[in-house]
This record gives sequence, structure tokens and C-alpha cells, in this order.
Amino acid sequence: MNNLSANGDMFPEDHYQLEANYRPDLRDVTSTARLFNFKRPVYMSDEVWNDCVDLRAIGNESYDELAVLQRLRHILFMAASVLRGRVEDLQYNFRIYRVPNKPMESRRPEPVDLLLIAHKDEFNRPVITIQFPAE
Repeated sequence: MNNLSANGDMFPEDHYQLEANYRPDLRDVTSTARLFNFKRPVYMSDEVWNDCVDLRAIGNESYDELAVLQRLRHILFMAASVLRGRVEDLQYNFRIYRVPNKPMESRRPEPVDLLLIAHKDEFNRPVITIQFPAE
């Protein structure tokens, strides 16, 4: 069974849960984050998703869903270890190792710094955002 959407993404566009249009570049990864005991919604920037989670083969074809899920789980595991149960507002840099997506780049893992932000959205609900530090 193939769960790819019409545009080839593993998660269809109706899966996107945006923070009330506060950041339209965010992707909801809460359902997978719950596997790592996240108790609040978790969002990931599209930039992090495209660079660190989504896998593209030569010819811009998608890899299998399991490989993409494994990369997402790796980021969420590292983010969960940063939180260690803390739920107060915080910002914390953490490092993962990812394999570049660009065909011309090396296929060796390289370090990438990400930023976890535990904060409240505009409706005062606690949320977590994972993004690049420069975003």
C-alpha cells in the first residue's frame, strides 16, 4: 500500500497543522513525536524537513517512507533528550548527523545544528518548534 500523496510527499497536505497561520512554514510532526513522550504539539520548519528528514534520490524521486520516518525519529529522539521532561519556555541548540540530500554532495553524515524552542503560541498553548538556529 502506498501512502504517498499526489505530490509525492509521505504526508498529504491536509496533514499540515499550522500554528494558526503564525508560521506557515511549519509542518506538524506531533503524531510521531508522541512516540518519544512529547506531551505538546511539535512543529518542524519546512527548511529542516527538506534538509534533514526528506530523502531524495537522483532524479528527485522519493525514497521509501520507512527511511524518511527513521530520519524524523532520529531528530525527535535527539530533541526529546534535550527536553528531559522540562516543559518551561526554553531554547536549546542540539546537534544531529544527517546525510545531505543534494546529489552532488558527499553521502557521508555531517553535523547539523538545530534549535528546539519550547514556547506558547498566540493562544497561550504550549508548543515545541524545531528549526535551524538562523531561522
